[in-house]
Amino acid sequence: MKKIFSLFLLTGLLLTSCSDFLDLTPQGQENSGNYMNTEENAIKVINGIYDILSQTEGRGPDGDWMDHHYDFMLASIATDDAVKGSNLPDMPQLIDLEDYRLQQGSSLATAFWIHGFWGVSRSNYAIKNLPDATIPENLKNRLLGESYFLRAYHYIYLLRHFGGVPLFSAPLNPSDFGKTVRATLHETFEFINADLRQAIELLPERSTYPAADMGRATKGAARAFLAKSLMYQIGVDAECEHTWNDIYNLTLAIINSGEYSLVPNFALLFEYENKNSSESIFEIQAADGTASDAPASVGNAYPLFQGNRESNTGANTGWGFHNPTQNLVDAFNPSDPRLSSTVYGIGFNNEILYGVQMKFNRTEQGSNYLNRKAALPFKPSLDKAANKNILIMRYADVLLIHAEAAYHTGKEVEARQYLNMVRERARNSSYCKGYVSGSPDGYTMPVTTPDVPNVNVSGTALLDAILHERRLELAMESNRIWDLVRTGKLVDTVSKAKDTDLIGNEGRTDVEVRHEGIANRIRNHAFTGKDNTVIPVLPIPLDEVQNWGLEQNPNY
Repeated sequence: MKKIFSLFLLTGLLLTSCSDFLDLTPQGQENSGNYMNTEENAIKVINGIYDILSQTEGRGPDGDWMDHHYDFMLASIATDDAVKGSNLPDMPQLIDLEDYRLQQGSSLATAFWIHGFWGVSRSNYAIKNLPDATIPENLKNRLLGESYFLRAYHYIYLLRHFGGVPLFSAPLNPSDFGKTVRATLHETFEFINADLRQAIELLPERSTYPAADMGRATKGAARAFLAKSLMYQIGVDAECEHTWNDIYNLTLAIINSGEYSLVPNFALLFEYENKNSSESIFEIQAADGTASDAPASVGNAYPLFQGNRESNTGANTGWGFHNPTQNLVDAFNPSDPRLSSTVYGIGFNNEILYGVQMKFNRTEQGSNYLNRKAALPFKPSLDKAANKNILIMRYADVLLIHAEAAYHTGKEVEARQYLNMVRERARNSSYCKGYVSGSPDGYTMPVTTPDVPNVNVSGTALLDAILHERRLELAMESNRIWDLVRTGKLVDTVSKAKDTDLIGNEGRTDVEVRHEGIANRIRNHAFTGKDNTVIPVLPIPLDEVQNWGLEQNPNY
């Protein structure tokens, strides 16, 4: 039997005092209670939490190998922006996920559950032991802030996939096993928000970190994640008492901090060499290493998982998952330079990637397109451990959240101002790196001004423009489903798109790809939130339901 919470119990055993025996503290040796009494060890513990962020497959706590579990699987593949991709036999559970057919017992859902609670467990160990650590107070406070931020990060991850979940504020003891109830959606949101507020108080601004610490959580990152948490909560949580004014104040504080700015050229954002740019608020770090798999790997499989399955160069090879749809491509104005940095593939820009005309096998892809934001110009020394950071939160996202908050608080002039800042950057950007054949490193500017004009509308048309801009600007960055859910548009948008986006694909039959009844399936495995919003969720692992007495998610 799997014991997914065994990590919590193991940590609890390590932290249990000796009072039941001799009540003696071990002398002259490290234990779980005093391990963080040196700066080096304390930093190692926090680094261990960050390490989980890029582990998208690996050994679970019971020794089994976990499936890949990327945020974009639910956030993008289960929407109108992307399809599973790859060939049909590869990861069939992803077909079930995108069709909303995933069943109880899914190893994919289990991987999401394990990964989230893995991060919570490590964070709780740090939060419990740091206050008593004999290290400088300024470092202790920063590390505590990082721990609260990372616990919130993993609970956001769990909430988005499962809804309300058990909430752990400390490592578990053996006597706690099976006694923790499942929290409500509202309670889970409030737990996350409290952690992020703690992080805001404790964390420094980005500019105070030395270069070697770039990528650590900052005050700006905590504010941005709290703003996004509240934005989602306001849309779906009927018990929510927060307002758009709360979000407005958070995003305004980020803007006024002067810590961040838009990168002048959108095309620079996703190139592997442009790590931790002025626009980066939080990104998962990667480096070259000597190991492919967790826990020794310091890179990630992000480019490999989404790369072209058939390559004529030896570079850019991959498994072909997470393919942009024609629906997404059609949402862009064809002259928008951002499109070239979002997709590449069959019939697009003479099929050029980094200056080379590529080969593609349509039967090995779910659509004509691949994710340009995940591409590399070379083959990594270790395919599963590429040196490419993953942007999670960036300044453009904050500006668009601020525009939406300004709209909802009656400041339409300001809403248009920040929306148009993002559009102006798009209008003045180049095509992606290597857009022209034979010029792998070149950035080519459009011959004429791209058709990305300033928005001048008001009322609901302005809100629609802001939401549309979020889709274009943040495409393939694991945001789409949450925007559809919180605005009540998920069922209508996805059911229309999924009924047609795969029909006629080479090598696939109508039976294999048709999404009949998808609207009913979405509702069938979902909670109903505020204003009848539909909140899709994955099945909680059966062992957890049975061993902890948890309520299973709807109709699993």
